[in-house]
Amino acid sequence: MTWMQDERSTASARDRSDSAGAHVRLHRVYKVHHIGDTGVVALAGVDLEIHPGEFVAVVGPSGTGKSTILHLLGGLDQASAGIVEIDEQDLALLTDVERTRFRAERVGFVWQGAARNLVPYLTAVQNVRLPGSIGGRVERVRPDGSAPPDADGLLSIVGLAERGHHLPAALSGGEQQRTAIAVALANDPALLLADEPTAELDGEAAALVLEVFRNVSQELGATVVMATHDLLAARRADRAVHLRDGRLRHAGIPLPPLGPDGAVQLPPDVAMGFADAELEADVAEDEVVIRRRLERGRD
Repeated sequence: MTWMQDERSTASARDRSDSAGAHVRLHRVYKVHHIGDTGVVALAGVDLEIHPGEFVAVVGPSGTGKSTILHLLGGLDQASAGIVEIDEQDLALLTDVERTRFRAERVGFVWQGAARNLVPYLTAVQNVRLPGSIGGRVERVRPDGSAPPDADGLLSIVGLAERGHHLPAALSGGEQQRTAIAVALANDPALLLADEPTAELDGEAAALVLEVFRNVSQELGATVVMATHDLLAARRADRAVHLRDGRLRHAGIPLPPLGPDGAVQLPPDVAMGFADAELEADVAEDEVVIRRRLERGRD
């Protein structure tokens, strides 16, 4: 049994220093997919804040809503309710044209499986140059004032400086995925979204990909959000948030077993925070959440 409490970042945009990365905020976000006459809840009131330049892993098994969060952040889908903001811009207020421009100028995507990310008849460096040839690149303000890297520079960042003239078929799975990251960075995005990027890689190749994500957030200043079911991969991020049944689950505090009378001893600092408060318990199949009693009739 664990005692759990809601944790929210209270940092204000005014308190942040200039950064190349995007500031992400989800507030009470719901997403319901309609299949015929049936509604399937993918997200059930998610609150999440991600600061510029942060590398965050969204962790959970298949079907918990990880990919849905990425789709909402990338402007590929819209929330059924709630607010999805990137740099204080509510994405729901964008027109279709504005949303397309937002994706082209602000977001990079890395999908599971390199085949979805690379053009097979182009070399690695040609793949990286392709987004720039289409247009839409907007240079971001960088903390150090440096210019964004070119295609060769991006391949160097992902550790493939010597492999630029190879076709994807001549690259290993890990090298293909790192090339895909370079492609996603080609338009200098403020937000990099990665959906299960290590799922098809062995341990060594996965470690290299995760190291690239850390470099992207630390050296290029981009905000990186990675969806994964791999707890080992999640540990390489600055922070991991856990999804289950469409809800964020915060890390719990280990507690001793229940006594014969059903009593449980809370840690002293936790007990002090709830002194004289009316409490209630939310009981699920395999967890109990203790919280202050909700005021009926309020959100």
